[in-house]
Amino acid sequence: MDITVDRRPFLLRPDCPPEGQPRRMFDGETETELAPAMQERARGAGLVMRRPQMSPNTLYVHETTLFAKEQGLDDRFHHVAASAFWEESVDLGSLEVVKGLAEKAGLDLSELVPRLESGHYRDAVLESNETARASGIGGTPTYMIGGWRKFGDLGVDELKTIIEAVGR
Repeated sequence: MDITVDRRPFLLRPDCPPEGQPRRMFDGETETELAPAMQERARGAGLVMRRPQMSPNTLYVHETTLFAKEQGLDDRFHHVAASAFWEESVDLGSLEVVKGLAEKAGLDLSELVPRLESGHYRDAVLESNETARASGIGGTPTYMIGGWRKFGDLGVDELKTIIEAVGR
């Protein structure tokens, strides 16, 4: 299937303090484990996902994603950052952590860091967040497929079915 992914900033917790906050417990989770259904989908996709204890402030990671998108490296940066968060519970709200992830993804820190420190992408992140909320988006991931919107943790087979149905 020919699919284009267009990642756009969305702040799950726009009021999250810079240091983050304790992560709330979702249905089926324990203090240390994600819900069994989510664990199963992760295993099926070859991913490792552990329950993080903190919800980070994601401004830096969204700003870095916009920079990576300009460089054609947003997919790579997304996978590096998501893996580090779900496998190692890194603090995506830490500028130092995000710089390390950006470097690992092959981003040019000499260009990126001054932009992060100056807030170069901040307005674009906040505007994207407001646009999404105004259109009714309330969480991630949210899929827009052929004018159809679906929110939530979907399995690969469910996504394929939806894409095929919309493509008819």
